[in-house]
Amino acid sequence: MRIRGYAPGTPCWAELVSPDPAAAEHFYGELFGWARNADGHFTLGGRAAAGLRAGRPGGSAAWLISISTDDPSGTAEAVERSGGAVRVPPASVRDLGTAATFSDPGGALFGTWLRSRFGGAQVSFEPGAICWYELAAHDLDRTGAFYKEVFGWHTVEAPSDGQPYFELHHHNDTVGGLLPIDGRFPPGIPDHWTVCFMVEDAAAACARATELGGSVARAAEPASAGRYARLADPTGGHFAVIEFTEDWGL
Repeated sequence: MRIRGYAPGTPCWAELVSPDPAAAEHFYGELFGWARNADGHFTLGGRAAAGLRAGRPGGSAAWLISISTDDPSGTAEAVERSGGAVRVPPASVRDLGTAATFSDPGGALFGTWLRSRFGGAQVSFEPGAICWYELAAHDLDRTGAFYKEVFGWHTVEAPSDGQPYFELHHHNDTVGGLLPIDGRFPPGIPDHWTVCFMVEDAAAACARATELGGSVARAAEPASAGRYARLADPTGGHFAVIEFTEDWGL
């Protein structure tokens, strides 16, 4: 599905920060069918699907989500006022837009994006594209209050199979998921955002990721929308894949 723009306060982009961009390009290209364009973005069918930039050599890769804003400085002030922190102040990224990086009160990193020439992901909800953003936190009340103050989001309990799960809503739109860090996660894991990509077959995606040198953190398992798995690329960048059921309404 082609995306033409994002309202302020809605997730719009995800970027991989990798110590080995060439290895990342190979891994995700083989897994999702991505290529690279002149702006350095991963593309799917010629449309921007996700970002890639070089990280610290020898470090681990990480995915960073970005939320659309029309006031980067105002968002930074709201983050600090609500108990978060400014990690990288708003700054221009060539002629593409203005980026900033923050952490919420639980330490989960996220970015914001003010569009100029580039608005964000141009494709969604098709195999190989972003289809969901998910936040895992230890203190759901504190976390929910933070994002409500900064972006106007509110939390709605979602149907689940007995494991707590919530949706994050912006006005009348669902913009992401929220779940507690519980037995579904290994001990000691910090609060974090996860970017989720749509696939046709979650089990096959797990097998292919392993063949390409990645790993499976959580094997494909049933979820309310279909089948869900958590993976890591060869340099430690964690992400999720979702195989939607035929009756999910896509």
